[in-house]
Amino acid sequence: MRAKMVLFMLVFLAVGFTIFPIEAFKVTAVSVTVSEPEYRGFCPHKFTFTGRITVNRPGTVHYTWVRSDNIPRKTYTLLFRQAGTQAVTHSWELGSKTMGSFKDQWARIEILTPNPRVSNQAEFDLTCLPQVQLIRTVYKVSGGVFAGGANVDWLEGMQLRFKLISGSRTISTYTGTFTRDGSCNYNLIIFNAPGTYRVVVEPVHPTDPSKFHICFNRIEPEMIWVNLTKENPTAINKNFSLRWGWRHLDMHQEAFDSPCW
Repeated sequence: MRAKMVLFMLVFLAVGFTIFPIEAFKVTAVSVTVSEPEYRGFCPHKFTFTGRITVNRPGTVHYTWVRSDNIPRKTYTLLFRQAGTQAVTHSWELGSKTMGSFKDQWARIEILTPNPRVSNQAEFDLTCLPQVQLIRTVYKVSGGVFAGGANVDWLEGMQLRFKLISGSRTISTYTGTFTRDGSCNYNLIIFNAPGTYRVVVEPVHPTDPSKFHICFNRIEPEMIWVNLTKENPTAINKNFSLRWGWRHLDMHQEAFDSPCW
């Protein structure tokens, strides 16, 4: 009786497998996309490819990436615990810092096992632009204004504005302050702009004091011309002399006409 039951089950399974055959494990779909179909800019640049592999049941897939530059192929393993789709990625950095273009480049996936299958080719174009290194050259004019005569310490704290002018345009400015010794120093700085300039000076007017007027009379020379070149980017000791005076208003002395501090 037992032998008959076993025989019956074997016959039943054989008939069942014949009527409902078990489908073999296989890849049913594979596709690839690229992060940027076209890129124009600084190089090197990295492209990222995303592949999607679909299977019909649990199993292990072996695949490789194939590229238009014919790099050596590596075999990758992907385990599926159930039917479905998994994503895989691949990066390709291409180009150099000089000009160049790469047209119709591509990558694809080839399934090795369980069944041979090839994805589409994800294509891209790359155009490299040259990277120009900006070299910043500093051009500088420096010097000072020096006041003579008695009581130069009265000038302490007074300010002058220095201007570097090209044609009718002011290119750079600097505000300097007098020290007790009657000197006011300046530094005018520009970048990547050789040429011929003139330096002029003017007083910076604070609120007029109620009892004491110090007057900016004139500067000698009236202006200084400088020529800045790549070979000689610095002009130093471009100095002026200040002619100045004062009035005690509380002693009924008449105030100077403008410009005065």
